[in-house]
Amino acid sequence: MLPNARYGAIHMHSDFSHDGMDSLETLRRTCMERGIGFVGMSDHAEDLLPESFEEYKRRCAELSGDGLVMIPGLEFRFAGLKGLHLIALGLREWIAPKTPAEFFEQSRGAAAMTVLAHPVLTRYRIPDVVLEQIDAIEIWNGVYNTRYLPDTRSIRMVREVMRRRPGVVATVGLDQHDSRNDRELRVVLHRATPDPLAELKAGRFENVGRTMRLDSRAFLSPARLGTLSAVRGVYDVFERAQDRAAHAVRRLRSGA
Repeated sequence: MLPNARYGAIHMHSDFSHDGMDSLETLRRTCMERGIGFVGMSDHAEDLLPESFEEYKRRCAELSGDGLVMIPGLEFRFAGLKGLHLIALGLREWIAPKTPAEFFEQSRGAAAMTVLAHPVLTRYRIPDVVLEQIDAIEIWNGVYNTRYLPDTRSIRMVREVMRRRPGVVATVGLDQHDSRNDRELRVVLHRATPDPLAELKAGRFENVGRTMRLDSRAFLSPARLGTLSAVRGVYDVFERAQDRAAHAVRRLRSGA
């Protein structure tokens, strides 16, 4: 690990994922161009096997150094739990959980940190076993929440979980599949460290996006959170209208 790796990006996919457009080498180059010092990878677990995971881990290690640390990680899905994706960051060995409970059993000791990705995809229905054990909740996903505003319902979820588990943290995630589209979400550590994930897990970082900054607890005053919720609601209505219009145009062009 590098002693100056303060600026990072997590939830990033390479071509080890079926929908990832970039090789690990391309990601290394573009991240260094953007001043990113560490990357928390999260390729789709269903796209790898134990052998390919070992290659993945080896290549991440080989590409780390001279200004960038590539941290191997996988994103897991579970049958019957639509939209529930759990990320194991800093994964040191292959795991193959079939349920969220198995995910936590197997990642304990094998991963440095666990993250609940984009709660919006579950419609915020998260199993208790996840809320009781997850290290971090993604409050701003670059794809599903866009680069402009965080997810206020996820922020409220973090605040609720923190009442029972003060150690849980809030993170932003690029969910990047194509490096040509930088959604500009970063995690910035408070200090230079050779172990970025330890700093993230301890909450010693800040989330930075295009329009605002949030601390690791996603603290906002009630008034500010209310205003953000209202703006988020208007933005979401506008975005849905754009999506419907784009879909209508595609249907016209296809003659459907």
